[in-house]
Amino acid sequence: MTKHLLRLSLCTAALFAVTPVAYAADYEPPPAPEVGWTGPYIGGFVGGTFVEGNYDNGGDPELSGTGGYGGVLGGYLYDFGGIVVGIEADYGWGFDTTAQNRDPSEAVDMEFDGIGTIRGRLGWADDDTLIYATGGYGWIEATLSGLVGPNSVPDDDQQTHEGWVIGGGIEHRLFDSGLSARLEYLYGDFDGADYTLTDGDQVTGTAAVELDNVHIVRAALIYNFGNLW
Repeated sequence: MTKHLLRLSLCTAALFAVTPVAYAADYEPPPAPEVGWTGPYIGGFVGGTFVEGNYDNGGDPELSGTGGYGGVLGGYLYDFGGIVVGIEADYGWGFDTTAQNRDPSEAVDMEFDGIGTIRGRLGWADDDTLIYATGGYGWIEATLSGLVGPNSVPDDDQQTHEGWVIGGGIEHRLFDSGLSARLEYLYGDFDGADYTLTDGDQVTGTAAVELDNVHIVRAALIYNFGNLW
């Protein structure tokens, strides 16, 4: 009887020792979930602005130049299996003087204090790369400063230019994750605005500034939260 119990115990132990190996050999891990473009996203960007404008103070002096800026963006994309649509908003702050008159006698400078846009996006995705067009509403908060009057008194005024922007870009997903890098170009056409400057004798003058051609180039780093759902 004891011999039979010993043999049964050894067989049972051998069965338990072999079974996990068989299960391990048959196990296949579930496939990794596909990472699409659908979902909300946020990011940050840096870039440059290139301005061609003018102002009317009895003549038509040029007001042009370049400047740097950076800011934040956010939006939502929906991937229809290759065709991607979405909406995005962004806002950036200027780093330095953006435009100026090249005539030293004018001494007029303009700074872009802030640039914002609200745009639609339409693109085509090929796995990890998205190529897209974009367009919508934009505005620029700017400060115009200059030396006013016969005594060259410095003064400035801030106004907002509203208009539209259009452009496109390319975005590439990094490390098969929600992180992506983007390079984008925007062209903007904005309404004019009247800036009022006052000299030392409290005599005011108006400079009507036109910003017909604004070019924006920027690079962004973005995280899409859709792959977390």
